[in-house]
Amino acid sequence: MLVVDNLGISLGQTRALRPLSFSLDAGETLGIVGESGSGKSITALAIMGLLPEVMQASGSILLKGENLLALDESSLCALRGRRMAMIFQEPMTALNPVMTIGRQIAEGLVLHGLMTSEAAASEAVRLIERVGLPEPELRAHSYPHELSGGQRQRAMIAMAISCRPALLIADEPTSALDVTVQAEILALLREIREETGMGMLFISHDLAVISKLANRTLVLYGGAAMEMGETQALLAAPRHPYTRGLIAAIPRGNAHTTPLRPIRGHVPELHGLPDGCPFHGRCLTGTDLCRRSSPAPDVASTTAWCHHLDGGQGA
Repeated sequence: MLVVDNLGISLGQTRALRPLSFSLDAGETLGIVGESGSGKSITALAIMGLLPEVMQASGSILLKGENLLALDESSLCALRGRRMAMIFQEPMTALNPVMTIGRQIAEGLVLHGLMTSEAAASEAVRLIERVGLPEPELRAHSYPHELSGGQRQRAMIAMAISCRPALLIADEPTSALDVTVQAEILALLREIREETGMGMLFISHDLAVISKLANRTLVLYGGAAMEMGETQALLAAPRHPYTRGLIAAIPRGNAHTTPLRPIRGHVPELHGLPDGCPFHGRCLTGTDLCRRSSPAPDVASTTAWCHHLDGGQGA
């Protein structure tokens, strides 16, 4: 359904994303995980055709066989909402503050010619109820500032699924929510995926969240792929030093008595990354070969990009 082939993104001479390839089937969820600055959100923006004008994308992004990178803005507008949609991390900045929730949900249905204004208004109420907002008819006439954070995120989900897109991109949709609301949102997304059969890209920095929703997981660092595979296999037996470092850094036991195991060092600036593996400067097993040469993929239960997969614990 979605095939990303050698997608590269650059800002002048700086590589924001090294050639990246992955695919997504209908009804599947691919988790994309990594630290801030790893390339997660910029990959999503490239797929949606929302990259800043100063950035250039290369390669191809095929959505049901159509190359999104070859389309003009008018053609992309016809696809956004209708065939692909995105749930943004902070709904308060993504929702229009001067439009009611109902109007914002109905707008896409009307613009894409799927319903009349009257039918779209009724459908908006149904969708508001579907995503679990109480008193749907009242909420349809509410403005974003009148809703809580979790309610706004539900409204964003209702807007994203209104036209039943084939592809849904969720960019850290639960990071600002408390644990209880987070679990409810994840359950809702899982139900919607099963009902509609849409493919989902779920972006997060939280491996625990990824484990609950994603069929497969792609680990990014420094704008490059580190590891990719079936989620439970990847989490149970991570092969790349960076993936092992992320899992080791998860708090365990009593947070007051169990020391954290952070990955040493800091995420470098994109313009300071080596030509080879971007994780080289923070990896305990990194060598000069890692700095000079990008590793080829090694395929087993998961695919990992590393010169020294058997060289120790890495981070």
